[in-house]
Amino acid sequence: MNEPRDPSHDPLKSLFEEAAAAGRAQASYASAGEISARGRRAHRRRLAVFAVSACLVVGGGGAALVTLLPGPSRPVVPATSPSMSGPAPASTTVTFPTPIDTSSAVTTSPPPSPPTSTSAIVPPGRAD
Repeated sequence: MNEPRDPSHDPLKSLFEEAAAAGRAQASYASAGEISARGRRAHRRRLAVFAVSACLVVGGGGAALVTLLPGPSRPVVPATSPSMSGPAPASTTVTFPTPIDTSSAVTTSPPPSPPTSTSAIVPPGRAD
Protein backbone atom coordinates (compact mmCIF):
# COMPACT_ATOMS: atom_id res chain seq x y z
CA MET A 1 0.00 0.00 0.00
CA ASN A 2 2.55 2.59 1.06
CA GLU A 3 5.42 2.20 -1.27
CA PRO A 4 8.56 4.16 -0.58
CA ARG A 5 9.06 6.71 -3.34
CA ASP A 6 12.25 7.87 -4.75
CA PRO A 7 12.47 11.64 -4.00
CA SER A 8 14.53 12.28 -7.11
CA HIS A 9 11.68 11.08 -9.37
CA ASP A 10 8.82 12.96 -7.66
CA PRO A 11 6.89 14.86 -10.40
CA LEU A 12 5.60 17.59 -8.06
CA LYS A 13 9.08 18.28 -6.75
CA SER A 14 10.47 18.57 -10.25
CA LEU A 15 7.69 21.06 -11.19
CA PHE A 16 8.53 23.26 -8.18
CA GLU A 17 12.22 23.17 -9.05
CA GLU A 18 11.45 24.28 -12.63
CA ALA A 19 9.27 27.15 -11.37
CA ALA A 20 12.00 28.27 -8.98
CA ALA A 21 14.61 28.23 -11.74
CA ALA A 22 12.34 30.31 -14.01
CA GLY A 23 11.76 32.82 -11.20
CA ARG A 24 15.49 33.15 -10.50
CA ALA A 25 16.17 33.78 -14.18
CA GLN A 26 13.62 36.64 -14.38
CA ALA A 27 14.35 38.16 -10.99
CA SER A 28 16.49 41.24 -10.68
CA TYR A 29 17.57 43.45 -7.85
CA ALA A 30 15.94 46.82 -7.42
CA SER A 31 18.12 49.80 -8.18
CA ALA A 32 19.31 52.08 -5.40
CA GLY A 33 17.06 54.86 -6.70
CA GLU A 34 13.97 52.66 -6.44
CA ILE A 35 14.88 51.59 -2.91
CA SER A 36 15.44 55.17 -1.73
CA ALA A 37 12.15 56.29 -3.38
CA ARG A 38 10.29 53.58 -1.46
CA GLY A 39 11.93 54.78 1.75
CA ARG A 40 10.94 58.40 1.08
CA ARG A 41 7.32 57.39 0.40
CA ALA A 42 7.18 55.37 3.61
CA HIS A 43 8.68 58.28 5.55
CA ARG A 44 6.09 60.71 4.14
CA ARG A 45 3.27 58.32 5.05
CA ARG A 46 4.56 58.01 8.63
CA LEU A 47 4.78 61.81 8.95
CA ALA A 48 1.25 62.24 7.58
CA VAL A 49 -0.14 59.67 10.03
CA PHE A 50 1.71 61.40 12.87
CA ALA A 51 0.36 64.84 11.88
CA VAL A 52 -3.23 63.59 11.60
CA SER A 53 -2.92 61.80 14.95
CA ALA A 54 -1.56 64.94 16.62
CA CYS A 55 -4.45 67.02 15.22
CA LEU A 56 -6.98 64.50 16.51
CA VAL A 57 -5.39 64.43 19.96
CA VAL A 58 -5.26 68.24 20.22
CA GLY A 59 -8.82 68.61 18.89
CA GLY A 60 -10.19 65.91 21.15
CA GLY A 61 -8.40 67.37 24.16
CA GLY A 62 -9.78 70.82 23.38
CA ALA A 63 -13.32 69.44 23.05
CA ALA A 64 -12.99 67.58 26.35
CA LEU A 65 -11.63 70.70 28.03
CA VAL A 66 -14.54 72.80 26.79
CA THR A 67 -17.07 70.30 28.11
CA LEU A 68 -15.37 69.98 31.48
CA LEU A 69 -14.89 73.69 32.16
CA PRO A 70 -17.69 75.30 34.13
CA GLY A 71 -19.87 77.50 31.98
CA PRO A 72 -22.36 80.19 32.94
CA SER A 73 -24.49 79.08 35.86
CA ARG A 74 -28.07 78.25 35.10
CA PRO A 75 -30.96 78.50 37.56
CA VAL A 76 -31.64 75.32 39.44
CA VAL A 77 -34.95 73.74 38.53
CA PRO A 78 -37.06 71.99 41.19
CA ALA A 79 -36.70 68.25 41.57
CA THR A 80 -40.37 67.73 40.78
CA SER A 81 -42.64 69.89 38.71
CA PRO A 82 -45.38 71.71 40.62
CA SER A 83 -48.92 70.41 40.41
CA MET A 84 -51.18 72.31 38.05
CA SER A 85 -54.28 71.77 40.26
CA GLY A 86 -52.93 73.74 43.22
CA PRO A 87 -53.03 77.48 43.74
CA ALA A 88 -50.81 79.70 41.67
CA PRO A 89 -47.47 80.49 43.32
CA ALA A 90 -47.09 83.88 44.90
CA SER A 91 -45.00 86.46 43.15
CA THR A 92 -41.49 86.75 44.50
CA THR A 93 -40.87 90.22 43.17
CA VAL A 94 -40.85 93.04 45.68
CA THR A 95 -42.46 96.34 44.78
CA PHE A 96 -41.60 99.44 46.73
CA PRO A 97 -44.04 102.34 47.07
CA THR A 98 -43.18 105.39 45.08
CA PRO A 99 -42.23 108.43 47.12
CA ILE A 100 -44.99 110.98 47.54
CA ASP A 101 -44.35 114.45 46.26
CA THR A 102 -45.42 116.81 49.06
CA SER A 103 -44.95 119.93 46.99
CA SER A 104 -48.25 119.50 45.16
CA ALA A 105 -51.45 120.16 47.06
CA VAL A 106 -53.45 117.20 45.81
CA THR A 107 -55.56 115.46 48.38
CA THR A 108 -57.13 112.10 47.92
CA SER A 109 -60.19 110.76 49.59
CA PRO A 110 -60.76 107.13 50.51
CA PRO A 111 -62.70 105.07 47.95
CA PRO A 112 -66.46 105.00 48.48
CA SER A 113 -67.83 102.04 50.41
CA PRO A 114 -69.87 99.51 48.44
CA PRO A 115 -73.62 100.05 48.53
CA THR A 116 -75.46 97.96 51.07
CA SER A 117 -78.58 96.13 50.04
CA THR A 118 -81.50 95.69 52.39
CA SER A 119 -83.23 93.02 50.33
CA ALA A 120 -83.07 89.42 51.46
CA ILE A 121 -80.91 87.00 49.55
CA VAL A 122 -82.96 84.34 47.78
CA PRO A 123 -81.18 81.11 46.80
CA PRO A 124 -81.37 80.21 43.12
CA GLY A 125 -84.25 77.95 42.13
CA ARG A 126 -86.58 79.28 44.80
CA ALA A 127 -89.11 81.90 44.06
CA ASP A 128 -91.13 83.58 46.84
